[in-house]
Amino acid sequence: MSRQLVFHTIHHSSTVVAKGCKEKRWCAKGILTIGISLFLLCGCGTYGRMLLHGFSGVDDYRIFPGRKLEPSTHPFSFRDEIKGDRVPEELNIPNHDKVGLQVLLQDNDTLAFLIIQDDALIYERYFNGFIRDSLSLGFSMTKSVLSLLIGCAIDDKLLNSVEDPVTDYLPELRGRGFEKISLHRLLMSTSGLNYAESDNPFGIHTYLYYCESGLERKALDFRLTEPPGTRFVYKSGDNIILATVLRRVLRGETITAYLQRRVWTPLGMEYGGIWSTDSDQEKTWCCLSATARDFAKFGMLYLHEGQWGNGTIVSKDWIRGATKANEGDGASWQYQFQWWHPFRERSHYMMAGHLGQYVYVNPDTHVVVVRLGKSRGGLSSEQWWKLLEIVSDSIRIQPQSDFGRMIHRD
Repeated sequence: MSRQLVFHTIHHSSTVVAKGCKEKRWCAKGILTIGISLFLLCGCGTYGRMLLHGFSGVDDYRIFPGRKLEPSTHPFSFRDEIKGDRVPEELNIPNHDKVGLQVLLQDNDTLAFLIIQDDALIYERYFNGFIRDSLSLGFSMTKSVLSLLIGCAIDDKLLNSVEDPVTDYLPELRGRGFEKISLHRLLMSTSGLNYAESDNPFGIHTYLYYCESGLERKALDFRLTEPPGTRFVYKSGDNIILATVLRRVLRGETITAYLQRRVWTPLGMEYGGIWSTDSDQEKTWCCLSATARDFAKFGMLYLHEGQWGNGTIVSKDWIRGATKANEGDGASWQYQFQWWHPFRERSHYMMAGHLGQYVYVNPDTHVVVVRLGKSRGGLSSEQWWKLLEIVSDSIRIQPQSDFGRMIHRD
């Protein structure tokens, strides 16, 4: 909505309010409400953004300040094997008739759908005006990227161990029970923070999504609602604290620059990206934007246990922490090091965003599936998980698998 249209709407509303008011006190209330709305919109602050832009969307990187990621100087492209017949045109879904894959994707707000097996691209479709170099906000897939950077920071000796108390790095949190919150508990979302993960427009979660300053200050104001290690409660506040820790130990290097240096460039990202900020600190729980092909490489890196090209980006031990279930210390099998495990009895794991963004890894078939979308369409999260399982299981392992060939390329 343009600002001129907003002003016109407010002017029209104020006229209606004035005419309809028979008592001065109701007129005053109406004018006050309109005045506050006008002030917020004109000020373009956090609440102004909330009013102006409404619900979150995949192109919100356009409305936030952000830091750019540059394409790798040595881009890596998946081998093109799309013309083969490895992906079935129809899917056998239990208790349903056969369903056409492309129709199902198109009818449910999909923007991009990629399937990679053995480092080869075997399926690539774009919808609704989205193309190969289009960026999409990853939403909570971004949490998995921050987790990767925490692993890199431990490898780089910037952080000592996941068992370190957070107060070793953020001494401002001492004296409030935070001494019992380890980095591990933040990664597993068992911290006991009082952060409420909800779409309440007046809540902390929505406020921080739209905030334009003060993210670190807000993070340092968090409190505990229960003893750390009690239980798993999914919340972005844990990620925000982790980001604040990482920012401290980087000593002036931005989180975006660290991602560029340690991961983005070595992974051979073909396109640029944007990490949205509050004008100062990266929004690491929601707001990394990239192309579908480049998001896929995060999944491939984990499938390759941290190895890429002729080197190591992150240690195998770190990858195993995210991909093997650990239910100790209040943790849930479903959430490990800020990666999701959709099925208890399967080895599958994934990055996931709230509008149906997924990087789904099936180690059994050497497959990574990427789905980006404007929304989940008519499918629930659980239905998308099942669909991704069915799709990735339907790809047969090749008799002479090239899995890993990319790792040892010259």
